[in-house]
Amino acid sequence: MTVLAQQRVIPAKTRTAAPVRRDDIQGLRAIAVTTVVAYHAGMPFVPGGFVGVDLFFVLSGFLITQLLLHEVATTGTVSLRQFWARRARRILPLSALVLVTTMLAVRAFMSPLDRKAIGTDVLWSALFSGNWRFAQQQTDYLASDRDPSPVLHYWSLGVEEQFYFVWPVLLIVLAVVWRLAGRGRTTYAIAFGGAFVAVIAASLAHSVHTTAANQPYAFFGTPSRAWQLAAGALVAVAVPAIMRLRSRIRAVLGAAALVLFALCVWLLDESGTAGLAYPSWLAVAPTLAGVLLVVSGTGTYGRLNRLLSIRPLTYVGDLSFSIYLWHWPVLVIGMAALDTRAVEVRLGLVAVALGLSVASHRLVENPFRRARVLARRPGLSLAVGAALVTAVVAVVAYASHAETIDHVMTTPVTGDGHRQAPVSQHITPSLEAAASDAGPFKDMGCHVGFTQTATPSWDGCTFADKGARQRVVVLGDSIGGAVAPAVIAAGEQRGWAVTVWAKSRCPMADVTKFDPELGGAYGACDVFREAALRQIEERRPDLVVLAMSRLSTGELAVDGSDRVTEGREAVVLATRGLERTIDRLHAAGIGVVLSDSPNRAPFFPTSCLAQKRDVSRCTFPVDRQPSVMAAAARLMPDEAALVDANATACPGDTCLPVVGGVVVYRDKLHFTQTFARTLADRFAAGIDAAMAREARGG
Repeated sequence: MTVLAQQRVIPAKTRTAAPVRRDDIQGLRAIAVTTVVAYHAGMPFVPGGFVGVDLFFVLSGFLITQLLLHEVATTGTVSLRQFWARRARRILPLSALVLVTTMLAVRAFMSPLDRKAIGTDVLWSALFSGNWRFAQQQTDYLASDRDPSPVLHYWSLGVEEQFYFVWPVLLIVLAVVWRLAGRGRTTYAIAFGGAFVAVIAASLAHSVHTTAANQPYAFFGTPSRAWQLAAGALVAVAVPAIMRLRSRIRAVLGAAALVLFALCVWLLDESGTAGLAYPSWLAVAPTLAGVLLVVSGTGTYGRLNRLLSIRPLTYVGDLSFSIYLWHWPVLVIGMAALDTRAVEVRLGLVAVALGLSVASHRLVENPFRRARVLARRPGLSLAVGAALVTAVVAVVAYASHAETIDHVMTTPVTGDGHRQAPVSQHITPSLEAAASDAGPFKDMGCHVGFTQTATPSWDGCTFADKGARQRVVVLGDSIGGAVAPAVIAAGEQRGWAVTVWAKSRCPMADVTKFDPELGGAYGACDVFREAALRQIEERRPDLVVLAMSRLSTGELAVDGSDRVTEGREAVVLATRGLERTIDRLHAAGIGVVLSDSPNRAPFFPTSCLAQKRDVSRCTFPVDRQPSVMAAAARLMPDEAALVDANATACPGDTCLPVVGGVVVYRDKLHFTQTFARTLADRFAAGIDAAMAREARGG
């Protein structure tokens, strides 16, 4: 729809030449996609290969805005209908093809348990909003333990399309301002350049703030990434000024930018660099490199341009969109199907993705983009796009359906140790239900997330015999929620009131956790722990069960400084911190029981069972890493008793995914609620002994 009447009289100083193909930018696209693919394939020396996406953002912002500015200069406005029709022809055919193929491949080659979640990922991605789903999953500690989605890379496509849903509208508004102000060169620079600078400043500030507060939303969120696209757009509006720069200056800027980008690929890390999480200020470096690379090739044809314009690079650049969409699902599904991450397998899968890219570029991407009938009829382009999205929805509905799996093969062992013939065993919960068999604690607000510092409701999080005189509190990180059903079941047997408080990834040892996703100390954990301990001291329950994952104390901030420790030193510091917590509770006359962390599986036991249907093929070795809980119990035998929560699931040196017909794990680390309740007697014995000891005066 054309919002303004066309204006044909355009001052020469503000007239914008029709954009032409720039081979150097195709070369830059090749560099961007190559670094991303190398990073995803696990190649050495590219820990920062993910910054190829940042380069894509800059290039996309420049190219799209250049087209829009030319349209503004020649017509006085932007036709939203034509713009979105072009985007539909450019993006949707190949995007829909990859999503449909991915979903069908998931059904054929991956665990049936993955179908529903991946199907939801595909639907979000088809609607160009997958970035928000992935941000939410990474924020949710339990959901973040999922294996990577085969459409995770669609997050960047979501960012771009959300940006381009708003961007042309902004340009229409700026065109009105420019027109009313007289359409001169100065008002052009003020209206467009000033607006773009404002977007960059606001978005970058938001990115830095959000990285510190909630890193996944900064990494995946459109408001935190818009500044990178706007930076490319600023280059587009500054082309007349750039053209006046000396060729030598542009050559120097280009060489410096290439070195800067290479350093970003070599030195940056997605989990954080120099105490900063990504993106924050770190993203300025690859974005600046992208901006300078575009600037260096504007209006000149120097050595760098010639290098970037060689045919191998421009050919890969032409394929870059296809390569980007195909490589990740081929890698994820291929490695899952072959059950290996060997280097030769990854390289072979990349080769498969390249073959698919060449074929789909010729047979789908180019034909749709160049179709004259679609170009002449924007409404038809939009209708075809809607039909393609509908096709994705239909395929997801078919491919995400999975049968109920409640029987697996198991091999009984006789009393004298002889293994019998495998038999089919009924299991509970079913493998589909196991993932959500977590208890009510998150829904009831008893298990809180990363940012919450206030303690939950005491009465609202009390279970079993709520009016009982004997009161037990389960306090911990997510492991507290995993073992709480066992304590509640024991409370139902013994007549205890059981209160459950848990906070994701928050150790109850008196230490400060360093969280790479936050890029610093997990301060909200310290505040929550102190508030929880104070309330417990005031209410004086009979006993506290402290539960903590070994992962919670993997990295610690030392004495509130920027120094981070891990490994054996972290275990020592965490043990001392746990001793302080125990001493504090003991001084208040409160008994303490420690629950050790479940063993972490190297894979999802439920997915393994769904694929192999055999318990014996889904076992894994016991984790022999030092246990902070066990160490503290040895050092303080009179103050704290240890309940070995793993003894049933991990007899000897091997952990089992099913015990007594009950599925043990709901993910890689946490017990199902059904299995946890089978541990009631074990926890009851430990709690009874601790209470008796407190009654005797310690």
